[in-house]
Amino acid sequence: MRIAIANDNDTNLTILKHAIENLTNYDIAWTAIDGSDAINKCKNDTPDLILMDMIMPNTNGVEASRIIMKETPCAILIVTASVSDNAAMIFEAMSYGALDVVQTPFSGVKTSKTEIATFLKKIKVINSLVDSDSEKKSTSSSATNKKNDRTSDKIVVLGASTGGPGVLATILSMLPADFPAPIIIVQHVDSSFTENFAHWLDKQSKLKVRIAEKNVLPKAGLVLVAGKSEHLVMNENKHLAYSEKFKELVYKPSVNVFFESIAKNWKGQIVAGLLTGMGKDGAQGLADIHEVGGHTITQTKETCAVYGMPKAADEMGVSLESLDPEKIADSIINIICGEE
Repeated sequence: MRIAIANDNDTNLTILKHAIENLTNYDIAWTAIDGSDAINKCKNDTPDLILMDMIMPNTNGVEASRIIMKETPCAILIVTASVSDNAAMIFEAMSYGALDVVQTPFSGVKTSKTEIATFLKKIKVINSLVDSDSEKKSTSSSATNKKNDRTSDKIVVLGASTGGPGVLATILSMLPADFPAPIIIVQHVDSSFTENFAHWLDKQSKLKVRIAEKNVLPKAGLVLVAGKSEHLVMNENKHLAYSEKFKELVYKPSVNVFFESIAKNWKGQIVAGLLTGMGKDGAQGLADIHEVGGHTITQTKETCAVYGMPKAADEMGVSLESLDPEKIADSIINIICGEE
């Protein structure tokens, strides 16, 4: 995997380069001294992954992430000296498509082995997604696509916020090309970047990933992503729509609004997952799905970038399983494919 580094601190840059160069199958594509430099270099040579600092001169990591995800999208891992001090910037960068965050593996006068291990683990997870991209696409076939071009009485719905893109990519990357149910995703992300987000997810999965358009009927094997600054809902004839109601809600689209519409209008089997994110959006919706007999899953605290949304659902007692992302994929496959 080719990795680029955007960091204006010489010491941190040296530590990051040294950590990567000591590993096999990892190469340094280029380094940048600020966000503007990273944007320009990414246009000429888009790497597999960028290690993006937040606090940099000229253009900070948030703005650099925004422009890169819009113009030359690739995986971005935020690497910052203090996660807590830079929380607002981190959440904003993640809203533009940054996958995850890790603390810079440098503490005071010496490098922490624990921090290095955590840093490398994050990279390895992203590497597993990047490495499998071409393999996934090559295994897709027209026969498989034809098989999936049908309606289904089963559905998978996923809701996520901060830290969600990487988790969603992990889950989708594990699903088979002949997955026999539609998947619909509500991810809290700026509406101007959902097209790029869907395009990036499409590269991680054997399944087709598209923006959810108005009046679309979900099909087996198709992944649809909410794509407007309005609430995605399912109506009584199982078609998708966008609603301008609930304008007072902070998140548009809202996981709660979508999950509630699924609980009301989908009469078949439902598997619902509530993933990493700030706040409580999705918890009540998951409760509604649980009440109508759907299989409800939350992401484990240990694997969440922010254990907010899953925590709210866990505290309500409406989750049947609390699982790591890889296990969420396994559970979805067992439930949806196991009864074919």
